[in-house]
Amino acid sequence: MKGKLCTVFLFLVLTMSYGQDLLHGIVIDKETKEQLAFANILINTKTQLITDMNGAFSFKTFSNSVQITCSYVGYDKTEIQVDKKSYSKFFIELSPSQNKLDEIVIPTKENPANAIIQKVIANKEKNNPENINSFQYTSYNKIICDYKSTSADKTDSIKIRNKLKGIHFFMMESVTEKKFVKPNSSEEVVIGSKVSGFQDPSFATIATDFQPFSFYKDNIKLFDINYLNPISKGSLNKYKFHIEDTIHSERDTIYILSFKPKKDKNFEGLKGLLYINTNQYAVQNVIASPFEKGKIDIKIQQRYTLINNEYWFPEQLNFSLVFNELPNTKTPITLDGKSYLSNISLNTALDKKKFSLEEVRLDENATHKDSLFWQKYRNEKLTTTEVKTYRVIDSIGIKNNFDSYLTFAEKIAQSRIPLHAIDIDLSKTFVYNKYEGLRVGSGLWTNDRVSKKISLGGFLGYGIRDKDYKYGGEVRYKISKRNEVTIGIKYQNNLIETGGYGLDSFGENLLNYRKFIGYQYDQIKQNTFSVHFRSLRYLVWDFMLHQTTTNPKYSYVFDDNLNSFTNYKNTTLNVNLRFAYKEKLVNSFHQTVSLGTKYPVVLLSFSKGFKNVLQGDFNYTKVEAAVEHSFYTKNLGSTKYTLEAGYIDSPLPYGLLFTGEGSYDTNALLIMKNTFQTMAPYEFLSDEYVTLFLSHNFGGLLFKARKFQPSISLHTNVGWGTLSNSSFHKFIDFKTKDKFYVESGLQFDNIVKMNYLNVANIGFGFGTYYRYGAYTNPEFKDNVAFKFTLNISVK
Repeated sequence: MKGKLCTVFLFLVLTMSYGQDLLHGIVIDKETKEQLAFANILINTKTQLITDMNGAFSFKTFSNSVQITCSYVGYDKTEIQVDKKSYSKFFIELSPSQNKLDEIVIPTKENPANAIIQKVIANKEKNNPENINSFQYTSYNKIICDYKSTSADKTDSIKIRNKLKGIHFFMMESVTEKKFVKPNSSEEVVIGSKVSGFQDPSFATIATDFQPFSFYKDNIKLFDINYLNPISKGSLNKYKFHIEDTIHSERDTIYILSFKPKKDKNFEGLKGLLYINTNQYAVQNVIASPFEKGKIDIKIQQRYTLINNEYWFPEQLNFSLVFNELPNTKTPITLDGKSYLSNISLNTALDKKKFSLEEVRLDENATHKDSLFWQKYRNEKLTTTEVKTYRVIDSIGIKNNFDSYLTFAEKIAQSRIPLHAIDIDLSKTFVYNKYEGLRVGSGLWTNDRVSKKISLGGFLGYGIRDKDYKYGGEVRYKISKRNEVTIGIKYQNNLIETGGYGLDSFGENLLNYRKFIGYQYDQIKQNTFSVHFRSLRYLVWDFMLHQTTTNPKYSYVFDDNLNSFTNYKNTTLNVNLRFAYKEKLVNSFHQTVSLGTKYPVVLLSFSKGFKNVLQGDFNYTKVEAAVEHSFYTKNLGSTKYTLEAGYIDSPLPYGLLFTGEGSYDTNALLIMKNTFQTMAPYEFLSDEYVTLFLSHNFGGLLFKARKFQPSISLHTNVGWGTLSNSSFHKFIDFKTKDKFYVESGLQFDNIVKMNYLNVANIGFGFGTYYRYGAYTNPEFKDNVAFKFTLNISVK
C-alpha cells in the first residue's frame, strides 16, 4: 500500500511539473532600455514578486495567458497581457512619470514611514553582516564600460554603437575569495582576473571598489565623500521618508520607502529606495545615489538574502557610474558593475593569523585562467557583444602593446618613467629650492628586466644658482617580498636642509611644496648601510648606519668652549619605525598600496651618535615621535591632528637640531600642511620641542547655495621648544620658543571651480592665518598670512 501511495504521489508531482510553464520577464526603462531592479510585479491580481538586480523575474503557471501589473517608483504603472507563446522571454517597458503631482500633506501624529525606519535603526546592529563573528564567500565581478546617449534622438545611440563596431568600449571580470573575522580582519584573494586588451593585467576589480560591503554604516563613503546613511541614528531629522508601496508575501511584508534630504538641510545626503522586510526589519534591497549631481554620478544597488533564517547577507552588489561630461554631455562614458556573492558560509572557524599581509591581493596565476574556470564562476553566459568585445579589444591590445602602457602607469605611481631596462627617477629629476635654484640632472634605476632582486641606482645634478654638482649611487637587494625585507648600501654627495633629519625622512614626496622654499642647506658626503622590513603586519622598520661629513653652506661656527667646528663628521645608528594599526594594504599594479587606517598612525625616529667611531665628532641621543590621525564625525565633518615631539640630550651643531617647521614666504603663497603658516622657515631653533597641528573641515555642512558650495575649515597650530647652550651657535640668527607659539586660521576651499578633463573640478580657495600669543609681532600685518589652496573633487 505504501508503495502504491508513493507511486501515485510521484505521478501527481511529475504531472504537475510537466503541466506548468515557466514565465520569464524583464522590466526595462522604455527610453533608456535600462533594466529596473526591484520593480513590483503583480500576476493575475494575486501573486506579488520583485524583480532582481537585473530587472528579471520568473513565475510558473498552468494558464495559457497571464495578466501582469508592473509598478516602479517614478514610472507610470503598466498592465500587460502575456500569451503562452511569449512566456520564454518578454519585456515590460515602463515610461518615466511625466506628471508629478504636488505632494499632499496629511496631518498625522507621525509619518508611518518614520516608524518603520525607527525599527530598522533599532535592528541595525543585529542585521549588519559585518557584526557576524566570521564569514567567507566567493564573488564574481564584472564591469562594462560604454558610451551612453542622453539625447532623445535614438539615432545618436545607433551612431555610438556603429562607432564602437558593435562592441563595448572596455570590460573586465574577476573572481575573488573573501574571508572575514570580526571585528575587522579580512583577506580577499583575486583568483581570476580578465581585462579586455591586456594579456597580463596587474590589477583587478572587487565587489567593494566603488561602494561599501553593506548599507549599515553611519556614513556611506563614495569617492571620498561621506554621505549620511538614511538608516543611521538621527537620520529622521535630516531625511524625508515616504511609503511608496507595500508587498505582502506568505509570512513577511516588504515596505518600499523612498528617501531624500529634507529642504534647507546642509549635509551630504543620498536619495533612493529602501526595501524593508518585516522579518527583523532588515534592508532587503536598496538603491541609492548622491542627492546632488557632480561630475561623476554614482548609483549603488544592493540585494540581501536571509541565511539560516537568521542573518541577512549581501548576495549581489551593483553600481553604475556616469561621467556626465566625458567626452561630452550628449554621449557620456558609463561604467556598470555587477558582483554576485556565492558559497556564503557564516560563523566558520577562520584563523586570522593566516591571513596575508594585504587585505586584497592578486594571486600569481590569476591572469592565466582558462575558459573552464570562467564557465564555472560566471553567473550568466557572456553575451554576443561581450564575447566580441574581448576578441576585438584583445587583438587591438596585442597589436598596440597595451601592457606596456600599464607598466608606464605603474612606474609613474612610483615617481619613475620606464625606459626598457632603466627607470628615470623623477624625484631626482625635478628638484628646486631657493639655494640651488633649479637643479639640472636626473636619477636612474635598473628595473625588473635586469633583476627582480637587485636594483642599481644613481643620480647626478647641477645647481644653476649654487653652481655645484650633486651625485650619488645606491645598491638595493630584495630578500623577501612578503615581509618587504630589503638591504642596501648608498653613497651621496648632496645637500640636506638644516633640521632635515629624523621624521623628515618619512615625508619624501615629489610635490612637497615646503622643499621649494628651503634656502639653508648643509653639504653632506655620506655613506649608508640600510635594512628595511615589515613585522607584526602593521609595523615597518628602517635601520640605517651613517657615516657623514657635513659642510654648512651658510656662515656658522659651533663652539662648545672645548672645540670649535665649522665642518664636522658624524657617525650614527638610526632606527625609524612606522606603526599603522589595521592599515588596509592592497596589492595592485605590482606594488603594495596603503589605503590608510581609521586608527592613529605612530612614527618614531631614534638616532644614536658615536664619538670616535669612524671619526665621529659627537656622542648623543636624538629621539623624535609623531602621532597622526584623521576621523569623520557624523553631522560635524572631518578632524585631523598631528602631534610631534623631539628631544636631544647633548649640544649639537645647528644642522642637527630642530628647525624648519615654518612655511611663511612672501613668494610662496600656498598653504603647506603640518607647518606653521605665519612662521618663517628657520625662525626658531630647538633641541626639545612639541608641536600640534589641529584642523577641522566642515565640508559643505555650514553653507550651500546651489553650485556654490565652499568647504570651510578651522585650523589651530601650537608649538613649544627650548634650546640649551644657545651661545654655542655663532654667526647665525635664530629665536627660541620656550613659550607657546600659537596661530589660528580660517580656510575656504572650492570658492572657484575649474573643469578638469571633464571628470573633476579643480577647486581654488584661500585661507587666512593669524599669529598671536607670546610671539606676536608688533605690526598687525606681520602677524597675518594670506594663502591660497588647491584641490580636486568630483563635485
